[in-house]
Amino acid sequence: EKIALVGNSGGGKSSIVNMILRFYEPQSGRILFNDTDIAAYNLKSLRNEISIVTQRVYILNDSVAANVAYGEAVDEAKVIRALQDANAWDFIRDLPEGIHTRINEFGTNFSGGQRQRIAIARAIYRDPQIFIFDEATSALDSESEQKITDAINRIAERKITFIIAHRMNSIVHADRIFVLREGKLVCNGNNSELLKQCDEFKRLKGLQK
Repeated sequence: EKIALVGNSGGGKSSIVNMILRFYEPQSGRILFNDTDIAAYNLKSLRNEISIVTQRVYILNDSVAANVAYGEAVDEAKVIRALQDANAWDFIRDLPEGIHTRINEFGTNFSGGQRQRIAIARAIYRDPQIFIFDEATSALDSESEQKITDAINRIAERKITFIIAHRMNSIVHADRIFVLREGKLVCNGNNSELLKQCDEFKRLKGLQK
């Protein structure tokens, strides 16, 4: 399932993510995973089932494979599958040493979109139950954004996927969109429902025309 969170800066999107990760505890109400309060889960076990990709990507001065595995044992076949699912294999396979090619410090030998796709491959490699994309496409050109959006859509076919959206066109096909304003949920639904029923959603859409 693909769930999008939209709203102005300060609307509460990041606070929801922090509560899912249990950096914050809700002051009222509960957050349920599979009908179980997340407070009942072991914190380490909970976070092991969540991968988060932000617009800021941390790249190791190491091989592509080591960057994808990121502290776990390197399984080359699994690395390649993760890169394929992240739409990164098209440029990695053409490197002189493929997945064994060393990445410069901070990933300066790759574009921003390429670094972002390596970060998505890293998230896929962990095989969590929940993915969170925190404005992962907001600083990218349209071609890179489309490749990443395609990768996110594939992930969402089999995993619970949260998207904090900056560009409204990236969440058109979300199963559910939650519209936030000043820390409150204004409305929710899919794109076509919200265009008919939610003035705040239409306002946010209008800002990007």
